[in-house]
Amino acid sequence: MEITHQYAQSIVDRTMKVLGYNINIMNSIGIIVGSGDKKRINTFHQGAAEVIKTGKPLEITSDQAEKLEGVKPGVNLPIYLNEKIAGVVGITGEPNEVRPYGELLKISVETMLQQAFLSEQLRMEQNARELYVDDIIRGNFIDNEDIFLAKGTVLGFDMNIPRVAVVLKIYGLNEKIYGKVNNGEIKVESENKTELLNEKNSVYVNHLFAQKDELRLQKRREKILERIKQAFSNPQNMFSYSGSNIFIIFYAIKNLDNVKLKKEIWNSIFSVKDIFEKYNLTFLATVGSFYPGLSGLKKSYDEAFKALEIQEQIKKADKEKGTITLAQDVSLEILLANIPQDMLQRFKKLLLSHNPQLKIINHEKLFDTLKTFFKNDMNISTAAEKLGVTRNTLSGRLDKVKEITGYDPRKFFDAMKLELLILIEEFGLS
Repeated sequence: MEITHQYAQSIVDRTMKVLGYNINIMNSIGIIVGSGDKKRINTFHQGAAEVIKTGKPLEITSDQAEKLEGVKPGVNLPIYLNEKIAGVVGITGEPNEVRPYGELLKISVETMLQQAFLSEQLRMEQNARELYVDDIIRGNFIDNEDIFLAKGTVLGFDMNIPRVAVVLKIYGLNEKIYGKVNNGEIKVESENKTELLNEKNSVYVNHLFAQKDELRLQKRREKILERIKQAFSNPQNMFSYSGSNIFIIFYAIKNLDNVKLKKEIWNSIFSVKDIFEKYNLTFLATVGSFYPGLSGLKKSYDEAFKALEIQEQIKKADKEKGTITLAQDVSLEILLANIPQDMLQRFKKLLLSHNPQLKIINHEKLFDTLKTFFKNDMNISTAAEKLGVTRNTLSGRLDKVKEITGYDPRKFFDAMKLELLILIEEFGLS
């Protein structure tokens, strides 16, 4: 790892507050990359070059400093990272005065540099893991599955564990936090307060607010991502997050029981309910079916994503979110979504031969009645209770459906045709 100016200057600034002496950090070729004296940054330090060459500390007095390039009196010590010289740290001052701080400074810098290195390694590993998931989604494993599986093992994944795709979409995650300046007033909306500020230069202030807004949104996204990872803490779960509002998880499953699986995922998402409520967020989650192999994982993702698109249309109509849906629960809808449009048009025309202009979705009361009736297994008593009407009222509505469509919803094959008609209308599939 090469010592960058960003790392070096951060270490210099923190250490100087404690010691009170000027500190320089040089990289592996003797260039000053961090210093309390900003004018010296990017200049060559001959004393550091000597330390790198010999691997030994070097003390320089005022008299010696006058004869060397870019050097002031002080103590210079090699700094090691993973048992290799990564650079040199120097403390400015007469050696007799600053020598007692030398070893302490060396240990401090090496510790902070090691922490920075580990953080960078962790970030790179996380990025590599997310890219691995993205490659699965895109099918970038087809040319050589064996090598791709080996790469997954190197990243710490047991590639023999069964997994299913979970697509989690969070609504409101990217909504603005601050308002805009209008008519000389700025409405500032935050998590804790709302206030009005007067400001003449509204364009400038709006620009400042936009910058603050993006920073706050980024922090919010990072906080929520961290909580979601904690909720799905099994190290065998694979994550991908593009920075938008969709999180993808290849969830390691213990068994293929869909009821238990749905409950597990619900419990994980429910554990972050508090942060969703804090930021006034809602969500939809969909789960693909299990299929073996890498191609099976991609298939599970494709299925889950298609289920999400369908659920968004359903929930838009129902005006509710905060649910988890297994792809198999909307398998009929997924099937319809994959049928060519011209075939759906012909099928719809056949269904509506009794009343070609009928749009059952426009009959709101009848539409809701049919959906509830079908959701409750065509049980009149249960459906009537759910709708809050009497059995006779429900029967009257079903008779009306038969009158305008030509299909009796109480008969299985007629009910199946009506269900297909509802789906085609509701999802705009034709």
